[in-house]
Amino acid sequence: MGDTSAAPNAWDTAQPFPGSPPDISDRRHTIDTPDGRFCELSDSGWDAMLGYLADAATLVRYPETRQHQVEVKLSDSTGERTFFVPRTADDQAIIDEAANSYLRDVGLPERPTGYRWFQRLPGDLTVKDIDEAVYAAIKHLPLDHHPAEAVPAIRAALAELFRER
Repeated sequence: MGDTSAAPNAWDTAQPFPGSPPDISDRRHTIDTPDGRFCELSDSGWDAMLGYLADAATLVRYPETRQHQVEVKLSDSTGERTFFVPRTADDQAIIDEAANSYLRDVGLPERPTGYRWFQRLPGDLTVKDIDEAVYAAIKHLPLDHHPAEAVPAIRAALAELFRER
């Protein structure tokens, strides 16, 4: 079930993020720039799929330069301690492979690594609008559906949502 759309690979055509995005952002929050409003896609395969299936002209990227932290909790005879350590290259490779595995499972191209990915939000569109449209589009599918079965409905819902603005 490969991506059979006539559109070019959205990962390859993604433009650079205008300026420098904030170091910390959340998919739920909008980033306002002079060039438009954006939301950052998470490292998940689900967000990668949504970003890819939405209007390719709205997908932008920025080189990942942040040093991520991993929370570590230790419990031993002296009690419980929590601390943070830098995310390793191996940690990041696991995260990237998980997202790309999901993309392969749904028949979409792998997302290039080493970038932060953002979606331009046209008009007054919000992340909540995107989530609601996607979940409404797939609510008819059986609970045990393969993720690839949701792609046509999600693609159609996102096309309509982005076309409306």
